[in-house]
Amino acid sequence: MVEPGEGGPQPSGTARPLPADLVLRHGRVITMDPQRRILTDGTVVVHGGRISWVGPDRLRPPTTAAERDLRGAVVHPGLIDAHVHTGTETVRGLSPKGAGDWDTVEEVAFRGKTPLDEELAATLSAMDMVSSGTTLFADTGGSVHLAATARGIARVGMRGIPGHFIVDVPQDGALAEVTADTETCLARLRDQLDRYPWQPTARIRAAVTLVGMGLNSDALLRAAGQLADDRGVPLIMHQSWSRAEVDASLAAHGVRPVAHLHDLGLLGPRTTLVHMIQTDDSERDLVRRSGTNLVHCPSASLRRAKGALREGQFPELVAAGVTVALGSDGLSGPRDLPRQAYLAAMVFRELRDELPTLTAEQVLEMSTLHGARALGMSDEVGSIEVGKRADLVIHSTHHPQSLPAFDDPVDWLIFYAGARTVDTVVVDGEILYDRGRFTRFDADEIRAAVADQARRHEGAIGPDRYAHWPLIR
Repeated sequence: MVEPGEGGPQPSGTARPLPADLVLRHGRVITMDPQRRILTDGTVVVHGGRISWVGPDRLRPPTTAAERDLRGAVVHPGLIDAHVHTGTETVRGLSPKGAGDWDTVEEVAFRGKTPLDEELAATLSAMDMVSSGTTLFADTGGSVHLAATARGIARVGMRGIPGHFIVDVPQDGALAEVTADTETCLARLRDQLDRYPWQPTARIRAAVTLVGMGLNSDALLRAAGQLADDRGVPLIMHQSWSRAEVDASLAAHGVRPVAHLHDLGLLGPRTTLVHMIQTDDSERDLVRRSGTNLVHCPSASLRRAKGALREGQFPELVAAGVTVALGSDGLSGPRDLPRQAYLAAMVFRELRDELPTLTAEQVLEMSTLHGARALGMSDEVGSIEVGKRADLVIHSTHHPQSLPAFDDPVDWLIFYAGARTVDTVVVDGEILYDRGRFTRFDADEIRAAVADQARRHEGAIGPDRYAHWPLIR
């Protein structure tokens, strides 16, 4: 349990107290700094939304702020979920058992969506992320009502990179309502960049976000890449999710999808490709040589049997120095990044009969440092270092899952505790989630609104549609 401290004696030898807004003492601090230091009895000082001092508690400077005695609680940087669709949260749990009929759920989630629906889904998504230790997320652009998505994120207070739904290749079904011509799509991209500029003080900011996967024309892809370069922001899009996507690229362009992106001049350190399941050696070499970033979404692939762990080469890519972040995606699972880290560390071992493939340390890097690089924010977040934003997660010490407590908590965090012991979450030095309670809003009001919307969604889909067991009312 994180408890407020009463101050206490300070080491002598420093004449003037360090200005501070928050002082966290006696934590086991996983810094993720270049030396990967773990402070077994550490202190973190926060001032003006940034880390102003971090080090062993015995060396702490005098400060002007009240202190919190963490009593050995684990502290680590805020986690980074590099791929999230916030707009489907209020329909999650209503889904088919097999491969087909997912369009029905997506149609209910998107058709006739109001700004209030969008805001509620984004709020629930942000609540799920923050309570699991995530402080920053990015979408590939999934908002029908972007301002409403931003309001939901801002209500909770986390960092987010949302975007308009950008599709210019004509579609049927759920995507028909959001499909537009190329110029309209470009106007929407410019709108999100103007409305949510890429500024260090902004918790909500926009990148160039595309659906990808063959749903964007070459003209739009080229123009979007140029726009990302002109604005100095990331280009983030889905890529190589399915075999059908590869087959379509071969038929249309004579090359595989990543090679086609290379031909269009879109690969490079500013580009982040999500999923990247169906790739071959030549495509992975293009990624490595170009410095392109990737996002691995284990639970989405497992739920839909897409092959990310059966066929994906993510351990090899990490070993080759490629930035591989983690993402929780959309309908296929919760916004629980520790679960993604656990799956990434575990499932490759089973499938390959190899131990380890990815270590706990590597997947924690993927959850923090790699996520920050993939989203173009490595100078701001991803580690607990002086000058970086004070995005912090503090774990409970009073849960059964909190025990036993060892000096090195990394394996405990990845393989045992996960999100279950998240107690307090800080963004920009502001406590958003304190001892299991949100600080900015009445969570009961959100729960009631979600319950009402869930009844409407269930009525639209049919409460018995996917049920294998009888529902007795």
